[in-house]
Amino acid sequence: MTTLSSSAAASARDASAPPPPAGAGERTRYPVRSRRSRVAVDRVFQIVCIAAAVLAISLLVVLIVAITFRGAPRLFGHFGEFLTGFHSSNPLEAGIAAAIVGTLWLLLVCAISAIPLGVGTAVLLEEYRPKNRFLRWLHGLVQLNITNLAGVPSIVYGILGLTVFAGFIAFNDRIGDPLVTVGQSWFRTYESVGGEYFYVPVATRAEAEDGTPAAPGMAFLDAPRTGAASAEVDVRSAAEVAGVERAVDEAIRGLERKIKTELRAAQEGGRGPAAIDDAKASAMAAAVFDGVTMRADLGELSGIATASFRAMDGQESMTLMRSRRELAAELTAAEIKANGVGNVVAAGTASTPIDHKAAYYMQLPFGRGLLAGGLTLMLVILPIIIVASQEAIRSVPPSMRAGCLALGGTKWQAIQKVVLPSAIPGICTGSILAMSRAIGEAAPLLMIGAVFLTFVPGPKPFFGDGNLTDSFTALPLQIFSWTSMPADGFRDAAAAGIIVLLAILLVFNLAAILIRQKYTAKD
Repeated sequence: MTTLSSSAAASARDASAPPPPAGAGERTRYPVRSRRSRVAVDRVFQIVCIAAAVLAISLLVVLIVAITFRGAPRLFGHFGEFLTGFHSSNPLEAGIAAAIVGTLWLLLVCAISAIPLGVGTAVLLEEYRPKNRFLRWLHGLVQLNITNLAGVPSIVYGILGLTVFAGFIAFNDRIGDPLVTVGQSWFRTYESVGGEYFYVPVATRAEAEDGTPAAPGMAFLDAPRTGAASAEVDVRSAAEVAGVERAVDEAIRGLERKIKTELRAAQEGGRGPAAIDDAKASAMAAAVFDGVTMRADLGELSGIATASFRAMDGQESMTLMRSRRELAAELTAAEIKANGVGNVVAAGTASTPIDHKAAYYMQLPFGRGLLAGGLTLMLVILPIIIVASQEAIRSVPPSMRAGCLALGGTKWQAIQKVVLPSAIPGICTGSILAMSRAIGEAAPLLMIGAVFLTFVPGPKPFFGDGNLTDSFTALPLQIFSWTSMPADGFRDAAAAGIIVLLAILLVFNLAAILIRQKYTAKD
């Protein structure tokens, strides 16, 4: 039996092994680019990035400069009147007080609802991760959807808010019709000859809607609210009241024809804006009341007309028509008062229903009011607050949690005493930036039905009797309204409103930066 040496055995194995593949053992070679070409590509990419940044900044600067040049004279020329005034048919008198107050209320409702809910959700998702397989899958699904919701268009949230908050998924017949109310009182309303309204309290809505006619001996109130002062109202026969109304109507019709003639003369060929200075306004008032006989003091009526004519300077035809009707209504009220029938109600006048809502009034569903608008904005910014809070919580070192637990603390104590205090800078910064987004949203509020084309100085909680279901407006809606007006003065007011909105946004961003720097310095 022949025995092979170890070297011979190795040679035999090598001979029987398959040949190696072609190219095996050779070093893989990649195309080598010269340093000059790599530097050139790097330089081109750098130039493209700088050009994109310069283009974006240039567009922003152009927009800001254009808005400033158009809006600054309107804002700083009448600074106090612009910030404290309400919407008006005269662009020089239009202000944004209602829009600013409405925006502040919306932000308050939004912050109170969104920040606690967002931070609580972030704590749940980060600190209480489930161990069960199905719950882990559900946790991942929720996390994925929250991340995706941050990019959903805001108009979608407007539709959701309209369905859920304003109408409770249409459980009632119409959106805004309440199913349950708290803090509501009902009154019968009677209109006097002078156009004023007086009220009789009743217990139920059915009584307010029964149309009970006015009769002598009724006790009237001067305002539709509980505890209002009694009003001195005289109920007279319908024939006597009708005679006074006819006389006043004939007198005012004659004045209206003269007013219309004078206003046409103040325009170029009866078209375009009216040109009325102080002297022209006085001359127009003198021409209107020349040869007129009325019970009211003609000097008082002439003063009313002069002030109204002066305010019509620069108004277009449609606005002039509305202003002329408003002047006629003022003159009518003065003449009726002079006839001594301002507080007279015709016997048999049918009542109309009206309700008074206390400051604590609440209804379900919320309707198209301030509360529904604030909660809709809460939906818009909630995913942003959750994601920002999660990132802030993740940044807390695990050793800090472990140290608290090692000292005998519970899970909640570790969150309360260690995690949340350490995550406050990120949570505050994310929340403030989310509120900055909410302040500029218009589409969700349009879906809810915010008031932006009326003269209502809402919301009322800052101005008088009101509640969280009242109509409201906001800065983006007021700006949108003014840009759609025909007069150029409203576009100047819109530019001034944009400057105010940008200033508020800068204040929010500055607050976020200061909070971040403060807590970073402490760390």
